Amino acid sequence: MNMRKFLFVAGIWFILGLIYSGQSFFYYLSIGQEFLWQKSLLHSFVFFVEWALLTVPVLRLAERFCIDSKNFFKNIIFHFFVGIAIGLCQQTIFVISINYIDGGFSFQHTLRQMLPSIVGFFEFGVLIYWSLVFIFHALSYYRNFQDEKKHATELHTQLIESQLQTLKMQLQPHFLFNTLNAISVLVKKKPALAQKMITRLSDLLRLTLERGLTNEVSLERELEFLSAYLSIEKVRFGERLKVKIHIDENILSALVPTFLLQPLAENSIRHGIASRSGDGWIEVKAEQQNGTLLIEVIDGGIQSRRAKKKHERSGVGLENIQQRLQKLYGAEFYFDFKENDTHGATVKMTIPLKIPVSSIPT
Repeated sequence: MNMRKFLFVAGIWFILGLIYSGQSFFYYLSIGQEFLWQKSLLHSFVFFVEWALLTVPVLRLAERFCIDSKNFFKNIIFHFFVGIAIGLCQQTIFVISINYIDGGFSFQHTLRQMLPSIVGFFEFGVLIYWSLVFIFHALSYYRNFQDEKKHATELHTQLIESQLQTLKMQLQPHFLFNTLNAISVLVKKKPALAQKMITRLSDLLRLTLERGLTNEVSLERELEFLSAYLSIEKVRFGERLKVKIHIDENILSALVPTFLLQPLAENSIRHGIASRSGDGWIEVKAEQQNGTLLIEVIDGGIQSRRAKKKHERSGVGLENIQQRLQKLYGAEFYFDFKENDTHGATVKMTIPLKIPVSSIPT
């Protein structure tokens, strides 16, 4: 037991001693008898010093003979007899010490004469013994509860992290295979463009590896990744693909889920631009709105695409993003997908606005 814990225990017993002396004062005051502070404080000091010294051994006994389901009756019986023994020993020492001090440091009564005081009041010591045992068990159960709660939280966090990583792994091969497929088409027809796409793809893969296992990145880095992806698609579609980006500069440091914008842009290109014979465009917007981060990805074109069933727009990308948003933010997000008036579709979402403290200007 270190000094800090010892002082803590001694402090508690000292306070209890003062409370006990105060109660004695008011009791004698109520019956009209004289109250001697020195004598009362001395008696309290002796009594509570005894229990201050006994506290640690009693707590260790409570730990060693813990009252649990495995040894319940056995340890209850143990504490029953040990409590009586400690109560008798403590009260015996107390009565003898007080008799010796009050008698001017000499014994005025024999042990037989002191016996009624010992036997008549030792149950108070037994009560204190059991109080210490119950306090130990209460603290022990609370500590175990907190440990189990922390362990459960850690397991839940690890599960969420694992699920998020699985979802991200689904995204990365998804756009990688699509890009490789586009390169394979261009290898024979337009080898120069194919070589250019391979160079852009290497840049994209470098950015992917730099992210590692991070679940959230700054909006600025996510836009950098999106630009690398769109540069590949611009090689593929040329002037047919127009890109518009409108971002509030004040929120560039805001945290967003990793791989958030790229699958949305890929979904727009796959089901929008690629299905047209004419030009098309993608617009990305982000702004702060009522304490949240509002993000929109809109696609459209001059010429209407051929009729498609609505469910063709849903796939790994959109479903994956919604799952990740739910795991990262619970109910604190909004996600909506709908057709728009420009022969395209609009994805609109809001997530909690989280800007790292280090990024806030002073």
